[in-house]
Amino acid sequence: MLSLELLTADGRVRSVARGTPLFDATAGGMGLTGVILTATVRLQPVETALMSVDTERASDLDDLMARLAATDHRYRYSVAWIDLLARARRPAARCSPAATTRPWRRCRSAPGAGPVLPHLPPPGRPALVPEGLLTRTTVGLFNELWYRKAPRARTGQLQRISTFFHPLDGVPHWNRIYGRGGFVQYQFVVGYGQEDALRRIVRRISEHRCPSFLAVLKRFGDADPGWLSFPVPGWTLALDIPAGLPGLGAFLDELDEEVAAAGGRVYLAKDSRLRPELLAAMYPRLDDFRALRAELDPRGVFVSDLSRRLAL
Repeated sequence: MLSLELLTADGRVRSVARGTPLFDATAGGMGLTGVILTATVRLQPVETALMSVDTERASDLDDLMARLAATDHRYRYSVAWIDLLARARRPAARCSPAATTRPWRRCRSAPGAGPVLPHLPPPGRPALVPEGLLTRTTVGLFNELWYRKAPRARTGQLQRISTFFHPLDGVPHWNRIYGRGGFVQYQFVVGYGQEDALRRIVRRISEHRCPSFLAVLKRFGDADPGWLSFPVPGWTLALDIPAGLPGLGAFLDELDEEVAAAGGRVYLAKDSRLRPELLAAMYPRLDDFRALRAELDPRGVFVSDLSRRLAL
């Protein structure tokens, strides 16, 4: 994004240029600085709707991380599915598949990407899954089948852009798998050099036996300057966990503390339960954001449940 027009709480429409404090507060600012009316963006040219996808099956977390790090320079996008219920000899999750993608017809000249979720044909609209069916046993079985389904190595598979980037969109109402209780999304990032922290967190999740059949690991590149923007250079792990899991709130609080201690942060756009006292450790520009917001919107016209809970 290069510039934007922002409607602020005082009714003014402000032209906001990249590199200014208001721009940095608005980009990733959870909509709390105002309403973006127009935006000027720069996009990457795309020549086709197809991607050339390479897939690998990794044996465990260390193997996966090594593969991703070794091929980072070759690919633009990377994503890996990991099995957090696998009980390996080493304290790391089993991973599958590690795939790499590049825009088709540009794969020889343009950088590409990493691990990808395999695509399943869209089933019919699922009914709500009965309570209690989504257990560690059933999710563990699903994870095992998903892992075995992935090829040990495959290169050059053509996939549509939507299939690669949004695999769950091919499953109508996929959220119903979690039943009426729903699920909690949890995503965090820790910087490069904090791989031991990532291993500890993955080990704790595995030992807690969280039945998450969607656990995705990625590597982030350069961060943007947004004060509350989530991405920083490092490793990010995203989970979907049944909301009714006993002790889930306290367990995620413990993970938050581990993430903060490693200099990482949780993704505010997905958050519904972070304790406010950890926010400043995760987002160093928090005080700047609060000060600018207080100046722009002293009456609190733009608010949300998130902003009330975290005093944004």
